[in-house]
Amino acid sequence: MQVVRTDIPVALASALAEALAMCDLAPSEVALLLIGSADPARALAQIADFAAQRPAPERAGADTIASGQVIWLMPEGTAAVLNGVLQQAARSHAPCLRVNAIHLGATRPRPAPWQAAWLAAQPHPGPKPLPQALAEAMRFLLQVPSVTGQTVNINHSV
Repeated sequence: MQVVRTDIPVALASALAEALAMCDLAPSEVALLLIGSADPARALAQIADFAAQRPAPERAGADTIASGQVIWLMPEGTAAVLNGVLQQAARSHAPCLRVNAIHLGATRPRPAPWQAAWLAAQPHPGPKPLPQALAEAMRFLLQVPSVTGQTVNINHSV
């Protein structure tokens, strides 16, 4: 799978590289565009450029198979503002592209020492490290062919 990265923040680059390695992307005709921009106009232009470079979608029986996928890595606190733009892009580029997003939610701090006693009693294991959380969200979005215009929210640990 060809992966194109654009406007990925420096602070996210290494975690994204780790996440992509965890995804174990198989070679295919489908290309993936990863966008890290918080600017909606810039992101829409990048998606349009990517769509123009992709071949027409293929047919598999009654289904149309997208020739490209876009995952927009939305910075913390921007999902409410950018979801409308995401859905607009998904509608305008369907069925050639599937356009989805991963919203990088708030980083949860490590518990204070006095809270450590509570950890053993907590049924939930807590948030995952950023690379693992990103990999799981990307795997989901890449493997489900009927999902477009959706945002997956992830919280991660430091």
